[in-house]
Amino acid sequence: MRWFEETGDFGDLTVREYDVLRALAESRDGDGGARLGRLAEVTYLPQPSMSRLVERLERRGLVSRCSAPQDGRGVLVRLTPRGREVQAAVGRRHVRSIHQAMAAGLDAAQLETLTALLATVRRAQHTPPAVRAGARQQADAVGPIGGRS
Repeated sequence: MRWFEETGDFGDLTVREYDVLRALAESRDGDGGARLGRLAEVTYLPQPSMSRLVERLERRGLVSRCSAPQDGRGVLVRLTPRGREVQAAVGRRHVRSIHQAMAAGLDAAQLETLTALLATVRRAQHTPPAVRAGARQQADAVGPIGGRS
């Protein structure tokens, strides 16, 4: 991550700020909104830190906060149009950098294998924990890649 920061991927955002913008852009709500607690959970930040980070992003005009419609006590955070633009621009730049870093020294076949493996990992992120645990137990029984233990 330090390398990506040094190459300027995130512009004037911190990595944590970008993580929040990305999480909002990927929100399943479809409107770019997420509850404050959920943002803290998906970015692995304690809620008090998340509150301060969201305040900074709000002052910069990148997010807005409002009461959650179904529960007036909850806080819903949404990307502003400017926040969506900034996230998309930084995201494109960051994806290019990741591609350059991951593809360095790989031939076409290796890059294809890496792409397939990363797709598998990404799909697993959306798999319930109990299913992942069962798959992990099966993998442990098989042993190292390429054969039984």
